[in-house]
Amino acid sequence: MWNYVLISTLILFASLLYHCYFNGPTSIIELPNTHYDYIIVGAGTAGCVLASRLSEISNVSVLLVEAGGHFGWISSVPILAPIMQKTDVDWSYSTEPQRFSSKGFWNHIQKIPRGKGLGGSGQINHLVHSFGKPEDYKAWPRGWSHADLLPYFKKVSDIMNVMSSPEEEYLAQAFLMAEESLKLNNVTLQKGMYTTKRGSRWSTFNAHLQNAWNRKNLHILINTLVSKILFKENLNADGIKVIYKDGSVGNIAARKEVILCAGVINSPQLLLLSGIGSAEELDKFQIPVVSNVPEVGKNLFDHLLLPLYVNLQARVSITLYKLQTLPEVLNYFVFGRGWYATNGIMAIGRANDSGVMLFGMGSTDENILRSLSNYKIEPYKSMYPSYNNNSREGFLFLSYCLQPKSRGSVSLRSNNIRHHPKIDPAYLQHYDDVLCTHGAINFALQTLETPKFREYGANVHHPDLEECRHLPQDYRDIEYTECVLRVGALTSYHVCGSCRMGTDDRAVVDEKLRVRGVKRLRIVDASILPSPISGNPNSVVIAIAERASDLILGRTFN
Repeated sequence: MWNYVLISTLILFASLLYHCYFNGPTSIIELPNTHYDYIIVGAGTAGCVLASRLSEISNVSVLLVEAGGHFGWISSVPILAPIMQKTDVDWSYSTEPQRFSSKGFWNHIQKIPRGKGLGGSGQINHLVHSFGKPEDYKAWPRGWSHADLLPYFKKVSDIMNVMSSPEEEYLAQAFLMAEESLKLNNVTLQKGMYTTKRGSRWSTFNAHLQNAWNRKNLHILINTLVSKILFKENLNADGIKVIYKDGSVGNIAARKEVILCAGVINSPQLLLLSGIGSAEELDKFQIPVVSNVPEVGKNLFDHLLLPLYVNLQARVSITLYKLQTLPEVLNYFVFGRGWYATNGIMAIGRANDSGVMLFGMGSTDENILRSLSNYKIEPYKSMYPSYNNNSREGFLFLSYCLQPKSRGSVSLRSNNIRHHPKIDPAYLQHYDDVLCTHGAINFALQTLETPKFREYGANVHHPDLEECRHLPQDYRDIEYTECVLRVGALTSYHVCGSCRMGTDDRAVVDEKLRVRGVKRLRIVDASILPSPISGNPNSVVIAIAERASDLILGRTFN
């Protein structure tokens, strides 16, 4: 066995050396040309797709500009995603102090991690795959209905190597078996779906960019910050202004289009700094108005999760202790199997607009999770009773409203690109989001009353929060649910919608993703979503990028 491990380690080490020193991508350059046909800003989930698809046309020149560099090997291990947060590959954004939520967080502030580097947030997310529900797309513009996107959904499912949680996961089985006992309408229970390959993270960086990054017509500029979009007098996007790693500044021209794939936070910030947005807001920062588009940065939404801790008597969950055992470590690093090869999301359920995700790991590292999430000490300990016991059996029901009605914004803090913008998701501003999440919690509680969960000794933990002690300690009580929500609920990292697509005059981009009021500028990322996806949005963003490449190149789907 140990000889096999040694040989495998040597092969891996030799392979890494070869790829690092003898097979570096020729597309990554130090100095760009003066002109390109297409300039893509941001090498995240959508940017990697666009760079690959546009560079398939051999007589078209493409430049992909990314503010970060390369992600380390840890990012390839699915269950270690949180470890990448608050490092140099994370933009490490924070929300503004929240008025209606986040009372159990320091200064009422939530942390919003965003990937910074080749692959973007696709390198630090939890890889959950979902296309939501067909009804999610009913209000989207013509050409973006669920039926219109179905061919792209199939393409994404094939390319992104969608997997389901392993057959032998006891908690997933218990959850799926609960459907027979539930007496609810419009219920869907399914295994957790995620994108991995041979036990490693499989993002658009792997599936798209790496397939393209030795093409002669594709240049990739890393560690380079785009500070402004440049316009001619006729409002044509002429190119970009960049700040290189050494602090020097330069301009790069685009013959055809500039395409923003900078994400839900950076895309509106860059538009505003370039003079596209509310004239009133731009005047505050003495930014010349190129196009008055009031809704730039508006319509921001996110799923707010309430983690329900469920105690177990049976030894069927993932624990930190089990993850740290030698057999589990070897199972992953030798065979690419085991819990390290999964994202921990074992199953997903929907009941109307209420959703739950079964995260099969109950024990948490207090120092890591509390620091990353910004929880205060006592609320954290109350929400997660396993905080000081890494072998305690349990799991989390992440309960949330699939279609939240609260809307927030991204706005400028200053006219300096290096200053993080103001991010205000306005969590729970709309009371319907409380009612909807209460429905999700009751949905989760009903599954625990089914035979298999009873066999495992499952019972929900009710956090003893100081703010909620005057209420019945029972999630079936709406006032208690609301109290716990406003204290301990946290972001799902699904922020979207800040550059809304639509056919009305107030939309930021039209149905072809072209920014209103200017020419030769598009946005292709999560910011263009008009409304939430009833699930994790990453796979939908990939489908949007695939369709956008067809729109840009004027080709029909094949």
